[in-house]
Amino acid sequence: MALRLILLLALTVGGTPAQQKTVSSSTRPGVNDNASGALEGTRPEKVLQIIKAKGTVTSVDLEKRTVQFALSKRGPIELAFSQPAGREQLKTGKKAARRLGRTRIALEELQAGSKVRVQYYPLLSQLLEVVVD
Repeated sequence: MALRLILLLALTVGGTPAQQKTVSSSTRPGVNDNASGALEGTRPEKVLQIIKAKGTVTSVDLEKRTVQFALSKRGPIELAFSQPAGREQLKTGKKAARRLGRTRIALEELQAGSKVRVQYYPLLSQLLEVVVD
């Protein structure tokens, strides 16, 4: 009985997580410090969205550390890595791992025309994972 009362009190005072709002720490009225630029009191949801797609590598820019893909259902797109330069690692699928003799390759080894599976953040244009098939 006491546990129910405490739980009921906590929910009515604090509210559910869906009812709580984010608060800006800015001291100027009307200015928020949310990284997404969202209005105060809202939570960004699309930043965390991850797209999975299959396609082909069209080009690799080693200077910018970006890769251009021709994705089968989404068209051409250029994506960057979130890792620091020189730390990008690409996974290999089962067939590619047998052919190459290893499970990871460096960005410098990625060739145009390679078939890949990618996961990326569309709003950030950043790669989460690249698997070379």
